[in-house]
Amino acid sequence: ATDRLGLDAAGLKTDHRGRLEVDRKTYQTSVPHIYAAGDVIGHPSLASTAIQQGRVAACHALEVPTLEESPWYPYGIYSVPEISTCGMSEEEMQERGIPYEVGVARFRETSRGHIMGLDHGLLKMLFSLKTRRVLGVQIVGEGATELVHIGQAVMNLKGTVDYFVQNTFNYPTLAEAYKIAGLDAFNRMPIPEEYKVDLKAKPTGKSK
Repeated sequence: ATDRLGLDAAGLKTDHRGRLEVDRKTYQTSVPHIYAAGDVIGHPSLASTAIQQGRVAACHALEVPTLEESPWYPYGIYSVPEISTCGMSEEEMQERGIPYEVGVARFRETSRGHIMGLDHGLLKMLFSLKTRRVLGVQIVGEGATELVHIGQAVMNLKGTVDYFVQNTFNYPTLAEAYKIAGLDAFNRMPIPEEYKVDLKAKPTGKSK
């Protein structure tokens, strides 16, 4: 992608694959007044991340304050059915030695799935057993590339399995699969002390 750009004339050098090295916080190259974003800097080479990288680069060049980028971003495959993922896979969590629990929901388990006549479709979430945080979301099925953003938001806000258990989702929607998957994992995870009910505790006050 950079072979014909004449980067040498600008004082820039690329690696063996023609990629430019940049400061990943500002997207500034080794030449201070030149910035790079998108495919020319390599992974993840997504249009969505390139747009965000360009915005950060422009803000830095114009000395406009901006927030630090969120660590998790989604991938989308616009096939039939759609496929989308955000965060870590089971293989990555196993390689890193992170104890985890899996929560799964099938679209046919949701009322919206019944209404739409969906026989296929699945949402899977991965939760750390230590912190209870959601660390990965994988979806295959109708609207996967849209649904993934709910999981992405909770991940970037360091949310836990408890978010999906405690919160209400519109009914009927495919997003309800998050609730089902959250409960699926929650029911197999250790119960936090604050959730435990003391059955021996005596009621206080008088009932009316």
